[in-house]
Amino acid sequence: MTSTMFDLVICMIVMVGLALILMAATFFLVCDWLLHRPAGRHVLITGCDSGFGQRAAQRLDAAGCHVIATCLTPEGASAVRDACSSRLTAVQMDVTDAASVEQAFNVVNELLQPDKGDCSPPDVVIQ
Repeated sequence: MTSTMFDLVICMIVMVGLALILMAATFFLVCDWLLHRPAGRHVLITGCDSGFGQRAAQRLDAAGCHVIATCLTPEGASAVRDACSSRLTAVQMDVTDAASVEQAFNVVNELLQPDKGDCSPPDVVIQ
Protein backbone atom coordinates (compact mmCIF):
# COMPACT_ATOMS: atom_id res chain seq x y z
CA MET A 1 0.00 0.00 0.00
CA THR A 2 1.36 3.41 -0.91
CA SER A 3 1.87 6.17 1.60
CA THR A 4 -0.91 8.29 0.08
CA MET A 5 -3.35 5.39 0.21
CA PHE A 6 -2.39 4.68 3.83
CA ASP A 7 -2.94 8.35 4.74
CA LEU A 8 -6.35 8.26 3.08
CA VAL A 9 -7.38 5.16 5.04
CA ILE A 10 -6.22 6.71 8.33
CA CYS A 11 -8.11 9.92 7.51
CA MET A 12 -11.31 7.96 6.77
CA ILE A 13 -11.01 5.99 10.03
CA VAL A 14 -10.56 9.21 12.01
CA MET A 15 -13.54 10.86 10.28
CA VAL A 16 -15.82 7.87 10.95
CA GLY A 17 -14.69 7.80 14.57
CA LEU A 18 -15.39 11.50 15.01
CA ALA A 19 -18.82 11.11 13.40
CA LEU A 20 -19.69 8.27 15.80
CA ILE A 21 -18.53 10.31 18.79
CA LEU A 22 -20.61 13.29 17.62
CA MET A 23 -23.71 11.12 17.17
CA ALA A 24 -23.31 9.54 20.61
CA ALA A 25 -22.75 12.93 22.26
CA THR A 26 -25.85 14.35 20.57
CA PHE A 27 -27.92 11.35 21.66
CA PHE A 28 -26.85 11.70 25.29
CA LEU A 29 -27.32 15.48 25.31
CA VAL A 30 -30.89 15.11 24.04
CA CYS A 31 -31.59 12.47 26.69
CA ASP A 32 -30.06 14.65 29.40
CA TRP A 33 -32.11 17.65 28.20
CA LEU A 34 -35.30 15.58 28.35
CA LEU A 35 -34.50 14.19 31.79
CA HIS A 36 -34.20 17.67 33.27
CA ARG A 37 -37.46 18.98 31.81
CA PRO A 38 -40.81 18.58 33.54
CA ALA A 39 -42.50 15.20 33.21
CA GLY A 40 -45.17 14.60 30.62
CA ARG A 41 -43.06 15.07 27.50
CA HIS A 42 -43.74 12.83 24.51
CA VAL A 43 -40.80 10.99 22.97
CA LEU A 44 -40.80 8.71 19.92
CA ILE A 45 -37.83 6.32 19.78
CA THR A 46 -37.11 3.97 16.89
CA GLY A 47 -35.12 0.79 17.46
CA CYS A 48 -35.99 -0.13 21.05
CA ASP A 49 -35.47 -3.89 20.77
CA SER A 50 -32.10 -3.62 22.52
CA GLY A 51 -29.10 -1.39 23.09
CA PHE A 52 -29.24 2.41 23.23
CA GLY A 53 -32.86 2.59 22.08
CA GLN A 54 -34.15 0.24 24.76
CA ARG A 55 -32.06 1.90 27.49
CA ALA A 56 -33.21 5.37 26.39
CA ALA A 57 -36.85 4.22 26.48
CA GLN A 58 -36.42 2.85 30.01
CA ARG A 59 -34.61 5.94 31.26
CA LEU A 60 -37.03 8.45 29.74
CA ASP A 61 -40.01 6.42 30.98
CA ALA A 62 -38.53 6.45 34.50
CA ALA A 63 -38.17 10.24 34.20
CA GLY A 64 -41.91 10.60 33.54
CA CYS A 65 -41.92 10.97 29.75
CA HIS A 66 -44.60 9.38 27.60
CA VAL A 67 -42.50 7.10 25.40
CA ILE A 68 -43.58 5.58 22.11
CA ALA A 69 -41.02 2.84 21.47
CA THR A 70 -40.86 1.20 18.06
CA CYS A 71 -39.42 -2.30 17.84
CA LEU A 72 -38.68 -4.56 14.89
CA THR A 73 -39.77 -7.77 16.61
CA PRO A 74 -42.72 -8.71 18.84
CA GLU A 75 -40.21 -10.05 21.39
CA GLY A 76 -38.43 -6.68 21.52
CA ALA A 77 -41.74 -4.86 21.98
CA SER A 78 -42.70 -7.23 24.77
CA ALA A 79 -39.32 -6.85 26.50
CA VAL A 80 -39.37 -3.04 26.49
CA ARG A 81 -43.04 -3.03 27.56
CA ASP A 82 -42.28 -5.35 30.49
CA ALA A 83 -39.34 -3.18 31.63
CA CYS A 84 -41.30 0.08 31.69
CA SER A 85 -44.43 1.69 33.13
CA SER A 86 -47.83 2.15 31.52
CA ARG A 87 -46.63 5.49 30.09
CA LEU A 88 -44.67 3.54 27.46
CA THR A 89 -46.40 2.33 24.31
CA ALA A 90 -44.50 -0.29 22.30
CA VAL A 91 -45.24 -0.40 18.57
CA GLN A 92 -43.89 -3.02 16.20
CA MET A 93 -42.44 -1.35 13.09
CA ASP A 94 -40.10 -2.37 10.28
CA VAL A 95 -38.68 0.83 8.75
CA THR A 96 -38.07 -1.00 5.44
CA ASP A 97 -41.78 -1.87 5.07
CA ALA A 98 -44.05 1.03 4.06
CA ALA A 99 -47.19 -0.71 5.38
CA SER A 100 -45.54 -1.28 8.76
CA VAL A 101 -44.45 2.38 8.95
CA GLU A 102 -47.97 3.51 8.02
CA GLN A 103 -49.47 1.28 10.70
CA ALA A 104 -47.06 2.70 13.30
CA PHE A 105 -47.91 6.23 12.14
CA ASN A 106 -51.61 5.50 12.66
CA VAL A 107 -50.94 4.20 16.18
CA VAL A 108 -48.91 7.31 17.08
CA ASN A 109 -51.51 9.58 15.49
CA GLU A 110 -54.26 7.87 17.52
CA LEU A 111 -52.27 8.21 20.75
CA LEU A 112 -51.85 11.95 20.25
CA GLN A 113 -55.50 12.76 19.50
CA PRO A 114 -57.18 15.50 21.58
CA ASP A 115 -59.86 13.10 22.85
CA LYS A 116 -57.12 10.92 24.38
CA GLY A 117 -55.86 13.86 26.44
CA ASP A 118 -52.57 14.18 24.60
CA CYS A 119 -52.95 16.49 21.64
CA SER A 120 -49.35 17.67 21.21
CA PRO A 121 -46.90 16.11 18.76
CA PRO A 122 -43.90 14.25 20.17
CA ASP A 123 -41.40 16.66 21.73
CA VAL A 124 -38.47 14.59 20.48
CA VAL A 125 -37.91 11.85 17.92
CA ILE A 126 -34.83 9.67 18.48
CA GLN A 127 -33.79 7.47 15.56
